[in-house]
Amino acid sequence: MKNRIRTRLAAALAAAAGVVVLAVTPAHAATEITAQLEIGFNTGVPAARTITLDVHVPMNEYDANGYLIHGAKIQVRFYGSDPGTDQFLHGPITWYRGDHGLTAGPDGIRLQYTWEVPPGSFLNEDNGWANNGDEVYITAKFIDGDGGTISDDSNIEEGFF
Repeated sequence: MKNRIRTRLAAALAAAAGVVVLAVTPAHAATEITAQLEIGFNTGVPAARTITLDVHVPMNEYDANGYLIHGAKIQVRFYGSDPGTDQFLHGPITWYRGDHGLTAGPDGIRLQYTWEVPPGSFLNEDNGWANNGDEVYITAKFIDGDGGTISDDSNIEEGFF
């Protein structure tokens, strides 16, 4: 009878140890980021430009929340795409946990943010007399709480901004 009690007690302790090991599994490192930029024209406000950012850091929801709770952030900088050199235009703009547009979900950390700027704003990167249009992109950087970073350049949006 004492052997059965010891056997059951040993089995219960082994099961509990397994649960503890599962509960302290380390977070997976963020290794991928994608950035998308869209610049459109708002029909409701004369000539306003609508900027839409979509930045995604794929991971599971548990890790996504953990990263944001421990100080991770997303920074975005705007650049003009020109031959020879890419002109810095604006930024950094930084989003932290709780900021509008920055979420943790089943597909990871996502920044989806839209705002409007007037024509001739920082988006107007080629404003000389031979203006052939503007070419704008963003660099999005994910910075974890320990300072580790990954980044991605978005697509290039072209137009007269």
